Parts: sequence; C-alpha cells; structure tokens
Amino acid sequence: MAISGKGVRPPTLDDIPSVTTLPGARLAGLRLPPVHILVIEDHDDTRDVLDMLLRTEGYEVTLAVDGQDGLEKYRQRPPDIVLVDIFMPRKNGIDTIRELTRDFPNSVCIAMSADGDSMRRNALEFAREAGARLTLRKPIEPWVLLRTLEGVVAGRRSLTRLTAAS
Repeated sequence: MAISGKGVRPPTLDDIPSVTTLPGARLAGLRLPPVHILVIEDHDDTRDVLDMLLRTEGYEVTLAVDGQDGLEKYRQRPPDIVLVDIFMPRKNGIDTIRELTRDFPNSVCIAMSADGDSMRRNALEFAREAGARLTLRKPIEPWVLLRTLEGVVAGRRSLTRLTAAS
C-alpha cells in the first residue's frame, strides 16, 4: 500500500526485465533475439521440465535426447549455450563436450550430473577437463539454473561489446 492512499498496482510480467532485453532497450522499443539453448538430456521428464522452464523465461530451446543427437542439432543450428547431461546412451556428455569444444572452440557448455555413486561424483570434474565452462549438480534448483544462464549471457554480451568496440 502506498502512503498516499492510492492503490499500488501489482507487478506484471511486463514490469520484470527479461534476460533478452538490454537495459533501457524497452524504452526504445528494442529487443535482442532470444538466447538459444540446446538441452542435451536423455531423461524425458528432466528434458521436459528444462524445456518448459527455459521457454517460460524467454529462451529459445532445442532439445536433444543424447550426445549424438545433440551434436547433429548443434551442427544444424549452433546455439548460444549448451546444457549437457553427463550419463547418456549412444554418446555420453564427456565425449559430447570434448567434441563440441574441439570442433567449435567458442561453444559454451554447461555440464549437469547427479552424484549418486563414486563414478558419478567425479563426472563434473571430468566434464570441466573435457571443456565444460560450468558445471551444475542435479537436482538443480530452477533459480540456480536461471542465475547461471543470466551470468553466461551477460558475460557473452560484455565480451561481444568489447570485441565490437576494438
């Protein structure tokens, strides 16, 4: 409630800055294209939850069911960020990250894994050695994932502005 006695309008989604909006761009009517994220995850439920969460937040999402599928989709349309599960059939996340970072040195891979047994506990460390920029331990809280992505996006945009100014 405002002290003046006037009712306060509850915030709407339009009041919340989007990750795809530059500061001040809303006033100028400008919007950046949505950030494109490739989600490589073999578990249907996890893949669906990530898809819904990311789309709700304004990201463009491409889904892949395993590393091989992810590599094919990356080659068809390179995303801005890749979320990669580690333990998957056909091609695991470590090999997928290694191939992506070898063939596409500017790719940004974020590895995800649970830490059930001793082999899985070391998986995220191996993912970093393979080229993952960041790692997230499952289960991932939505706010942790979203803040991580916002940080990556902000870092890439700052780098792009610095390179363009040079």
